[in-house]
Amino acid sequence: MPGVVITTAVRTGPSADTVAPSSQAFFCGMAQRGPIHLARKINSIAEFEATYGVYQSYSYLHPTVETFFEEGGTQCYISRVAGPAATSGAHKFLDATPADSFTLTASGPGDWSALLECRVEAGSIASSVNVTISHANVDVFTTGNCTTVDQIVGRINGSSIAASYATATGLGTGLPAVIAAQALTYSDQPASGTTASTDDRSNITTAHYTGGLLLFNHAYGTGAVCNPESAAAAVYQGLIAHANSYNRIAFLHPAASQTAAQAEAFTEGITAAETNTEHAACYFPWINVPTATAGVTRLIPPDGFAAATRARGHNQVGPQQPGAGLISNARWVVSTEIEIDKTVGDALDVALCNAIRLINGTLRVYGARSLSGDDVNFRYITGQDTVNSVVTKANNALEDLIFNVIDGRGSIFSDVEAKLKAILEPLRNSGALYEAFDANGKRIDAGYTIVCNSSNNPVTQLATGLVKASVGMRVSSVGDKIEVDIIKSNLTNSVV
Repeated sequence: MPGVVITTAVRTGPSADTVAPSSQAFFCGMAQRGPIHLARKINSIAEFEATYGVYQSYSYLHPTVETFFEEGGTQCYISRVAGPAATSGAHKFLDATPADSFTLTASGPGDWSALLECRVEAGSIASSVNVTISHANVDVFTTGNCTTVDQIVGRINGSSIAASYATATGLGTGLPAVIAAQALTYSDQPASGTTASTDDRSNITTAHYTGGLLLFNHAYGTGAVCNPESAAAAVYQGLIAHANSYNRIAFLHPAASQTAAQAEAFTEGITAAETNTEHAACYFPWINVPTATAGVTRLIPPDGFAAATRARGHNQVGPQQPGAGLISNARWVVSTEIEIDKTVGDALDVALCNAIRLINGTLRVYGARSLSGDDVNFRYITGQDTVNSVVTKANNALEDLIFNVIDGRGSIFSDVEAKLKAILEPLRNSGALYEAFDANGKRIDAGYTIVCNSSNNPVTQLATGLVKASVGMRVSSVGDKIEVDIIKSNLTNSVV
């Protein structure tokens, strides 16, 4: 039919410019392309696709990250995993002699590099060449006029855009000869060029997933760590161990096509068998999210949604705010794999599994339980999340005092106490720490204590360069139940 057809869509994603560092997430999984030996910080789905490629049917990573950003997440780190025999495509360029000039190697393994091409053209000034990199027949980077191989290598490797596609290595001093576009198809360049590059994903094991977590080093800070690709025991054990060692929270999920009873058995098994489960939370069921085809959804694990609602809580309130309830109203998620009613949701809560339920017409995360059996100290995941935030901030703040002088006036004690108070006092003001009051409303304590003085720093200890401080804190709880008694009176009785 003749005429103009205009299709509109809405992208939600983050709207706030201010990002709480603790709101971030860490995702480990498979991707079309991208580095496998370092983690990259990503601030949008567009940035993810520029580095790691588009959706692939064999991986849940892309739609999980997309859901994270569409549901209000603001920043995350990505660790791409590949198989043990993964290789990257490359191509060796020769000078006019012909002798080796430079090699261009794809940034990350996989057959995607067959779509990566590089051509060499004569420059616009004498004795120069222009090297252009293209992907899927679209030019993505050009060096401009270069008169030496070192210039070519420096401009490619110094570009953040080119880094998403390839790296260059100088092999000689002669400028590459002019040549039409050459694909980076083979991994055995600059040798014979007969073996196609591969990500070897069919041979990925749970050990590769747990190994991928090592790329999320301490310097990146606290956050929620997830692996949407697997619900295997070795994977969730690795996530919990990582979260405990790096002051993070592990978000887990049962496998797809599970009943609520199976999800309960999954979380109960983890609580019974694993340690340090105060660092972990589980979410159920899987969710359906939009695709590029109108009306068609995709089933994915709930990790990205849970991580996004957690990010909303941290950004809008603080680490004490769980990503559950009203703050978790779905913006992007369409539906859940199975519907959870109140009875089933209550049973999941008893089993320490956080349900995603339809509440007041909107999907919400409807649980904030950790997987800890210590109900007194770690009933809610926000308990450990708040502690993690304090630990991370304290580590960063106290680094400024390392190598300061320890004098006889106790200046170092005052400095340490001031740094710690600057972290804890805002948390008290925001309600993250529970202040104690007596029956008359007089405050007994501020919800925290700091001790850094001669009582825990004897001179013999100070002589070794060690300064100690002790912090006590009472983390606020979460209200996940409200009980109201409603009593009906007839016309002749008083209203009670």
